[in-house]
Parts: sequence; structure tokens; C-alpha cells
Amino acid sequence: FMIEKPEERLQWFDIREGDYAAVHYESTKHIAKCLQYLRSIGAKPILAINPGTPICVVEEAVDFIDGVLVMTVNPGFAGQKLVPNTVDKARRLRKWLDENGHEDIIIETDGNMSNENCRKLYEAGARMFVAGTSSLVKPQVEGIDERIAENRKNICPME
Repeated sequence: FMIEKPEERLQWFDIREGDYAAVHYESTKHIAKCLQYLRSIGAKPILAINPGTPICVVEEAVDFIDGVLVMTVNPGFAGQKLVPNTVDKARRLRKWLDENGHEDIIIETDGNMSNENCRKLYEAGARMFVAGTSSLVKPQVEGIDERIAENRKNICPME
């Protein structure tokens, strides 16, 4: 949810048990409250962080989350180029999570998720990718199912 003051708006949405739901760290002064609310309704809370937000903010929220969404572009519009240091950011975050007993927390990425960028981020530890303009709008591949299959094959061929 890329909305301001999500603590006042999350109940507007039909968030179901088992749904992954991301809340942007930068959108509220009450991130723990938002993440705890999502957990209380059975959702899987994800903390979203912008390219300029340091990974140390995850430390304070780690007990409330199932994942971290590393934004690889500045949120707001499609068609942006990947912010280069976000690949290393995902790598450092994966290392920190693993070293601190949080191997089960998934890293998701969003922003310019081309096959090439997804491959780099997969190697850095990301396992969930937000598909958009860069990955699904391809004239050489017809249907959405075929596009997703092609992306999976190109990103992580060993799985």
C-alpha cells in the first residue's frame, strides 16, 4: 500500500488471511501499528523501503514482518531505471537477515523488474518480484501466463 497514513486506511481494503500486504516505512509514523494490524487479520506483513531508506530500519520491525520489499526505483510512476545500489542493498539485507536468525523473511523487489534486473536481484537474495511494465509488456510473448513462465525461466532457471 503506497498510501499516506495507512494506519487510518488499511481497514478499507479486503485484505484476506494469507495475503501478502506491504506498507511503506516512509508513509507513516506508526509502522509497527500497521504491521501488527496486518498480522492480526491473518495477513503476511511486508515492510516496504524506498531506495534512499537504510536497511537498519528493518531491525526495529523485524519481529512484525514476513518480508521486506526493497523498492529499486523511487515510487510514483512506471518506466524508471533501476537505482543501481539497490542490488547491493538487497544483498546486504539478505546477509543481515540470515546472520540474525531471520532466514524465513523473504525479500521482494519492485521497480524495473526486467529479466536482467530480476536475475541480479535473485542472485542478491530476492525471491519475490513485482511484475510491471518492464517484465510483462513484451510484444514478442503473447499471453500473461506465457510472459510469467518466460520470466521465471530467465530469472531462476535452476528452480
